[in-house]
Amino acid sequence: MKCLTLAIVALLLTSCVPSVYDPYPVEAVVLPEDDGAHTAPIEWWYYTGHFEDEAGTEYGFELTFFKAYAPQNLKLFGFLPAYAIAEKGHVAHFAITDVTNQNFEKAQKADFWGYEGEAARGRLDVSLSNWSAKRAPDGVSHDIVASVGDRTLSLRLTPEKDAALHGDPPGIQSMGEGGTSYYVSYTRMSAEGELRSGCGFFGCAETQAVTGQGWHDHQWGDFDVTSYAGWDWFSLQFEDNTELMLYLIRQPNGTYSAQAGSFVRADGRVVELESDDFTLSETGATWTSEDTGAIYPMSWQIEVPNFDIDIEVEPVMLEQEMNTRASTGIVYWEGAVGIEGNRDGKGYVELTNYDLYPYGQTDDSTPLKPLRGPFGG
Repeated sequence: MKCLTLAIVALLLTSCVPSVYDPYPVEAVVLPEDDGAHTAPIEWWYYTGHFEDEAGTEYGFELTFFKAYAPQNLKLFGFLPAYAIAEKGHVAHFAITDVTNQNFEKAQKADFWGYEGEAARGRLDVSLSNWSAKRAPDGVSHDIVASVGDRTLSLRLTPEKDAALHGDPPGIQSMGEGGTSYYVSYTRMSAEGELRSGCGFFGCAETQAVTGQGWHDHQWGDFDVTSYAGWDWFSLQFEDNTELMLYLIRQPNGTYSAQAGSFVRADGRVVELESDDFTLSETGATWTSEDTGAIYPMSWQIEVPNFDIDIEVEPVMLEQEMNTRASTGIVYWEGAVGIEGNRDGKGYVELTNYDLYPYGQTDDSTPLKPLRGPFGG
């Protein structure tokens, strides 16, 4: 009788699959409503950038919020659909790179650790515990707040250009074998705010005004990040007020099966880039993480002939790895980089899953390995 009861319960739960697992519709992006959350299997809001305090200390930062529904095929105890216990989860990552003093601090949070998380529909209002990204009272800017160690960063990021809608049709970007993703960026945002240090129960010992430049990415859809080995992503801001976004979908043997991007002109116009429009090659420099064993490429040559771009991209420091196995199950390098060549500038680079597929150590015999956590199965 007990076995029969469990079977009936499992059948009932399986019949109540959330509608998020239905084929995802492709619709035109509407802003600012689409800055908010969606009923999508996977979604994230990324903020990266560079700032300087009153003392002239230079920093980079990353703040990311993730929302993911429990995979439809993930079972607890071998039969119970995971979404019956927790339909969706929220995760956030934050890091500060102290470029001047060559120091890197990182933190992560998840609602399944007991923190409260929320992502509002129809408006920008994402939070996890006391970290947040919200629409500012001016109706245009983004207010972000996060902390790591004894430091708290509060920034108001104001877009200097209209949103860039990547892909074709605008806002719909191919993710290679993974499918397609809605993809919207604010590629140049002025940053003003405060960096508070020595923070504790009774307040903060020091507050520095900071100014700088930010970048915001927002992606959502029903794409599958488990169908390829990983991706390399570049967000580059040039001093001539143009920007370059490149992403490359990587296979287990280290080759790229899909690559595309966007060039954003000074006036904000977005030009879609296909694989034949640019070349990206590693220069041979690498870094091995003592924490995870991951081996990463650490220097790149990028050329975009149609826009006379011939640059070299290098990290401002090597140790900028995010070991987030406890929250997302993923290890990635998310780091501030410098740009030299016929255009100068700053940017951020993201490199995922090099712990599973160490750079230079894989070949055609390397199998596709499963991911764990909210983004795996």
